[in-house]
Amino acid sequence: MESIFRKDHQKEYWIQFIINTLIILWIYTAGSKLMDLEDFKRQLALQPFGSVINSMLVYALPAIEIFTAVLLTLKKTKTTGLVLSAVLLTVFTLYVLLVVVGYFTKMPCSCGGVLEFLSWKAHLIFNVFFLTINLITLYQYKFKKGGPGA
Repeated sequence: MESIFRKDHQKEYWIQFIINTLIILWIYTAGSKLMDLEDFKRQLALQPFGSVINSMLVYALPAIEIFTAVLLTLKKTKTTGLVLSAVLLTVFTLYVLLVVVGYFTKMPCSCGGVLEFLSWKAHLIFNVFFLTINLITLYQYKFKKGGPGA
């Protein structure tokens, strides 16, 4: 019985560790964009989405990233936060993949902070890693029988 408790405790610890890591990721990326808003606007203007969408993304992306982090901090909304985080990471990963395979010409990274210094291939690996741990955590938290979110 003691080993079962210990195993459940370790599982809950790792789930919360990954959730905290995702919170830091979203706060960091949103904060980096907001702290250098002019550079973020300039980089978005070079994206292939058009000026109307780009002008909306300037404020919507950091707001959604902060909102995601807030959802992840609250017990009642943790599952929703994990789902939204996975959706964001999927969209960003697909965009980076399109850049890597040459669908888009060389695009500036508008991620903010140290992430903008990664190569596109390194960025793809970074995103796939975070998407993978996000999805595993969502499964463990919500869908695995006996998990804290079950």
